[in-house]
Amino acid sequence: MLQLAKGHEKGTLALLTIIPLLFFYGLVHSILILSIPIIFVILVFHLFFYRDPNRIITPEDSYLFSPADGIIYEVDPKLGVVRIRMSLLNVHVTRMPVSGVITNITEQNGKHWPFFSFLSRGTKENQRQNIEIDSINGRIRVTQIAGMIARKCSIFYPIKTHIEQGQRLGIIHYGSEVDLHYPPETFQVLVHKGNKSIAGVTKIAKKIEN
Repeated sequence: MLQLAKGHEKGTLALLTIIPLLFFYGLVHSILILSIPIIFVILVFHLFFYRDPNRIITPEDSYLFSPADGIIYEVDPKLGVVRIRMSLLNVHVTRMPVSGVITNITEQNGKHWPFFSFLSRGTKENQRQNIEIDSINGRIRVTQIAGMIARKCSIFYPIKTHIEQGQRLGIIHYGSEVDLHYPPETFQVLVHKGNKSIAGVTKIAKKIEN
């Protein structure tokens, strides 16, 4: 059974309700029949975009898991940041890279630049949501960045909530980039630019053993 991202069941139900209503009233007003294919296409896109598949995840404290599906766009081991670019084809539900407590959530207004491979302005200037997480391996930050079409980033939990590694964290609506910030002295990055990432599955970095 198709599972949808949290909070989008009502929208799906509304679209499913509209189609038979249009058909019924279309028996009287035939022009309404013509709108059914349009609504159907919107429904299919809605189901595809907001899909939220279950994943079997085994937490491992010595690793940082990917917070998002997409392609690794940039890796900076010195600063301790990995940036993941998402397309409209990716699952847009984000997941916890570590087990920990959400200590702070900040919203930053900004632009809505598109995320082309040759354009980095979106990374620096676009609207974003910073999520601070305290873990046993230090402070981790997940940044959800909106894009040209995306206008909203959501998180499923309030501050002071403890969430396990790999659990659902939030969603970017039609969105575009997720950055993972970590203490570079604590973790060794395992991925490279161009690698594919799967939220809650791909291991982004490993804890450095002293």
